[in-house]
Amino acid sequence: MSTEGYVPRCLGEGELRSLVSDALDKHPDGSNDTFHARFDHLERNLSQDDVIHGLERQWNFDRPPVFNNDEWQWKYYIATESIDGDELLIIIAVDTLNRSFEVVTRWRK
Repeated sequence: MSTEGYVPRCLGEGELRSLVSDALDKHPDGSNDTFHARFDHLERNLSQDDVIHGLERQWNFDRPPVFNNDEWQWKYYIATESIDGDELLIIIAVDTLNRSFEVVTRWRK
């Protein structure tokens, strides 16, 4: 990947909510998880349903987005809740051009 060039601006919470909602409508099965998010750290007892629930409900940024030069995309840190109401942090990488995202990882706060 290139490490030089135009860095797209990061999305605000409202813009990201819209993108996430559109992407979930296209892939309601949660197929936008990375292998790490889906299969590593099973001891965290978090399912795809927890992640989908957390992304569909009202959430906010846990911290400012970070641009990943290697992947040339923004990573967003989303503070939300699991199905059980536990605090949950979800990190997603976003492809704004294709209006899609990948869950990089998630854990209970």
